[in-house]
Amino acid sequence: MTELIGFAALAVGGYWVFKRVKKKLAEAEETLGAMRNGIAGDRVGKAAEGVALVQDPVTGRYRPRT
Repeated sequence: MTELIGFAALAVGGYWVFKRVKKKLAEAEETLGAMRNGIAGDRVGKAAEGVALVQDPVTGRYRPRT
C-alpha cells in the first residue's frame, strides 16, 4: 500500500513539474517573440532595442558605439 501512495505522490509531483516547465517555456517564447517583433514591453527591457557595436582596431574586441 505504501508503494502505491509513493507512486501516486511521484505522479502528482511529476505532473506539477511538467506544468510549471511548460508555463515557463511559454513565457520565454512570448518574451522572445516580443523581442523578435521589436515590441519593447516592460518585461523585455532594453535588450530589445539592441546596441550598435564597433570593432576596436587595436584589440579586435567589439565595444558599444559611443
